[in-house]
Amino acid sequence: MGCLRCGREVEEGQAFCQDCLIEMGKYPIDPNTVVQIPVRTDGTAGKKAARRRGPSPEEQIQILKRRVRILTAAVILLAILSISLSVLAYRIQEQYRFRPGQNYTSVISTQPPSASGPTGTETLGEK
Repeated sequence: MGCLRCGREVEEGQAFCQDCLIEMGKYPIDPNTVVQIPVRTDGTAGKKAARRRGPSPEEQIQILKRRVRILTAAVILLAILSISLSVLAYRIQEQYRFRPGQNYTSVISTQPPSASGPTGTETLGEK
């Protein structure tokens, strides 16, 4: 049979192991307090001992190393993306930037004047 508190093996007829009795002795309760001890079933014996506490320290180190690699790759990817977008924004800004001697209409009209259209030197009567 197992201790009801920690799950260790105890003698027949006992509910708690010696270590748990010592620990519980440090915090006495009033003798008139009603205490309900759980009914022992096959599933409860050793239940706490069988419960998994989590990954071992070696497994935790491997998990943390994997997380660091993933986060490092994500930071590098974000840095590359940020630099690429900055370069693209700079090029777009340079394309629409006024240069000395330019005016608003020369920036807006990106198409060169057609050969058959007016060149600006013709008068209304000429063709």
